[in-house]
Amino acid sequence: MEEEPNYKDRIAKIRKISWKTTRKLRGSKEVNKNNKKAMKKQFDKKRKNFQELKIRDDIWLEAKNIHLNRPLKKLDQKRYRLFRITKNIE
Repeated sequence: MEEEPNYKDRIAKIRKISWKTTRKLRGSKEVNKNNKKAMKKQFDKKRKNFQELKIRDDIWLEAKNIHLNRPLKKLDQKRYRLFRITKNIE
């Protein structure tokens, strides 16, 4: 018959596995934080802060969510015209 390892050896192995798992989990949390920061940076590159817009600024009306009776969307205009900001809506 094979001799069973004593409980102290088993506890030592379990602690070692637990320590390795905890260390890997901490590392993955740091990687997730770094990934979130990088994703936010990329997302914010093309976004304009609405606080930068002031009264009398000109902005384009984008045709993104405007649906007209055009046969093909790709032949439609991308932007309609410039509009001037007249008041602040909050």
